[in-house]
Amino acid sequence: MNDFQRKYGPWALVTGANAGIGKAIANELAMRKLNIVAVARRQKLLDALKDELETEHGVQVRTLALDLTEADAIDKIDRATRDIVIGLIVPAAGMAVAEEFNTTESARNTHTANLNMMVPMQLVHVFVNKMAQRKRGGVLFVSSLFAYQGIPYVANYAATKAYILTLGEALHVELQKHGIDVSVLSPGLTDTDMPANLPLDFSKLPMFYQSPQNVARIGIKALGRKSTVVSGFTNKFYAWQNRLIPRSAPVSLFGFLIKRAFKF
Repeated sequence: MNDFQRKYGPWALVTGANAGIGKAIANELAMRKLNIVAVARRQKLLDALKDELETEHGVQVRTLALDLTEADAIDKIDRATRDIVIGLIVPAAGMAVAEEFNTTESARNTHTANLNMMVPMQLVHVFVNKMAQRKRGGVLFVSSLFAYQGIPYVANYAATKAYILTLGEALHVELQKHGIDVSVLSPGLTDTDMPANLPLDFSKLPMFYQSPQNVARIGIKALGRKSTVVSGFTNKFYAWQNRLIPRSAPVSLFGFLIKRAFKF
């Protein structure tokens, strides 16, 4: 057993594990010989992930097809994992909406807030209590570059990711005494279904696609070392520019750039 397994094993729970950054993180953890509980909505994709990880990495994979915004979703996950030890939580499932806030259906904003904020908070609360009893474990939150300031036209999404960033920063300090490592990964533009499904032409933005595999590796390397990590040099500049210039400046700039990038 390696040090990573001893600290964060034997099982990791990853939501949004059937695609994108969640899938890449599940693969990286399996490479490090952690067994995986993969949670997502589509059973067919979960089955394919299970076959892939078990064949390539020789780990055990449990799948749980679930809509995380269901009222009893967290209880279902808890009940389904009571016979195993979850040493690492990665709430990677999320969604984004790109349009003017006043024209967005209220139900879509509420759904986004539930999935991006409430579900990770509730999930982590359940499992860090168990980790605290064992005096070991970890949490890798997935936030966003857009968490570092308000972003017009994706206002609600950016706000939900700011919550995750703030929560993770605080828990990084608060849970240290329990032997629990907490880090927040804030990716920039990543080659996944999420940006592909938004009505934005990202070629008009001064941003560059990263691979989900590279983003996943950066996040996992931060565990136990950093409270927060932004993937990519250019993205780091965007995240930290607020320390150098008035906060209103990048908010206005991103508003101009995103409005220009809308597909009509």
